[in-house]
Amino acid sequence: MDVGELMIKEMKGFCFLYSETGTEGGWWAMQEDGFMDKDGIHCSYDGLRELQENDDFTVYAEDGNVLWTGIIHQDKKTNLIPRQVLNKKGKIVNSRKWKQQMVSYMWVHWLQAKVDPEVWSELFTGNKRCLLKRENDETVS
Repeated sequence: MDVGELMIKEMKGFCFLYSETGTEGGWWAMQEDGFMDKDGIHCSYDGLRELQENDDFTVYAEDGNVLWTGIIHQDKKTNLIPRQVLNKKGKIVNSRKWKQQMVSYMWVHWLQAKVDPEVWSELFTGNKRCLLKRENDETVS
């Protein structure tokens, strides 16, 4: 390995759509194996990995066959629709400024470019196994 070459970190786990109060929509994510809360039952935030631009990502079927593999390229325009808000009169209206993507009746922050949004969202149901390869911030010296 050459000096200054970026290292790649491989993380195995399961993929899902991460959302909680305050996220204003879901984030495509994976839970890395080996990160559990002290109770041994619940996943720890320490293992939460939101998918990022240029991540190398693979999703597997139960039988181990590859369902999808590729590089993450975030499309932030497909399925973009206005959010509904209350106007000054208390009436629900479509916002002219606040738009967000929706897939499978869920608000999301981005979709995978050049993949049907419904096909993409299906990958994140059922806690399918996945592999995430990401460049480390550290370089070999």
